[in-house]
Amino acid sequence: MLQELSVDLRRPPSDRWHLTPVQCQQARELLSQYRTDLGLPRDSAELLTAAARNVVREEHWLEMEALARAASVPTSDVILGHLYYDAIKASLCDVFGCTAFAVQTPAGMLHARNLDWWTDNAALARYTGVNHFTGGSAGPFTTIGWPGFAGAFSGIAPGRFAITLNAVLSLEPPQLAMPVVFLLRTVLEEATTYQEALRLLSETPIPCDCLLLLSGTVPGELAVIERTPTRYSLRGPKAGNVCVTNGYLSLDAGLGNTPSGVLATSCQRFNRIQALIADRPPVNAEDCLDYLSDPEVRMNMTVQQMVFVAATGKYWTRTPGSPPPRHNPIDLH
Repeated sequence: MLQELSVDLRRPPSDRWHLTPVQCQQARELLSQYRTDLGLPRDSAELLTAAARNVVREEHWLEMEALARAASVPTSDVILGHLYYDAIKASLCDVFGCTAFAVQTPAGMLHARNLDWWTDNAALARYTGVNHFTGGSAGPFTTIGWPGFAGAFSGIAPGRFAITLNAVLSLEPPQLAMPVVFLLRTVLEEATTYQEALRLLSETPIPCDCLLLLSGTVPGELAVIERTPTRYSLRGPKAGNVCVTNGYLSLDAGLGNTPSGVLATSCQRFNRIQALIADRPPVNAEDCLDYLSDPEVRMNMTVQQMVFVAATGKYWTRTPGSPPPRHNPIDLH
C-alpha cells in the first residue's frame, strides 16, 4: 500500500508537512540522488537557490524550509530537489520519459499516465506517496509524489481537472521563472475551472520546456499544452482522445541536437498508445493501466502508473511490482 500524507493549507507553511522518521530518511536519500545527478558544486547550488528565491511563492518557499528542517538537510538541497526538472533540462533525454493519454468514455473522462524517471535502486517507485491537500482556495486536490516533495508532477482536483507533465526539449533558452512543479501546484490550489487552469498553464512563463496533459469534467475538456519557456500551442482531441509522449506535434520548437534515447522511443510509444485506443477504446481504469503496461509503452524506468477521473475525484495508482491498484475515492465535500 502506498504511503499517504495529509497537508492542511489552512495551517502555517511551517506546520503543513509531518513526515515520519522513515519518510525523512527517504527524503534524504532522494535529495542526495538529485544533488548527485545535477553535479553542481556547493557554491553553484547556493547561487541557483538564491536565484530561485525570487520566483517561488513565499508560502511554498517556507514549506521547503520546513521540509529541510524535518529531514535535517540544507535548505538548498530541498530547493534543488524541486528545481531538478528545470535545472537538468539539457539531460532530460536520459532521465525522463512519460506516456499519457485522456479519453472520453460514457463513464466520464479517463486521464492516464506513466511517469518515467530514472533513479538508482528504483527509489522513486519504492518511495512513492499520495499527498492529500485540503484548505486550498479552490478546493481539495491530490498529488502523486514522494516524501519531501511539495510540488506536483501529477495531480487531480476533484470536480475541476487533472494535470500531468511530460518531458520535452526545444531550442529555446531557459528562463528565470516559477519552477514548473510549483506552477502545477499553484494551479491545483487556485484554479476553479478547467478553462482557468488551461489559461494559467498556457500563459504563465516557465523556466523550461514541458508538455502538459489537462483533462476536465465534461466532454471536450481535454488538451495537450505544448510549452516552451515563453510560448505555447494547444493540441485538442481527435476521435474523443488525446495522447502525449515526449515530442512536440503542434508547436514549432525544434528538438536540438542532443542524442536522446527517450526521444528516440517517443514516436514508437505515441503510435502504440494511439493504436491501442483506436482498436479498443478504454472504458475503465483497468483498461487504461493495461495499455500503460503494454511492452511497447511502458519503459524500464517507469516508476508510477496512474489513472484520474476529475469529474468524480477517483484515482488509481500503482508502482512497478505492486499488487493491482485499489480504488481510491476522494470525498468531494
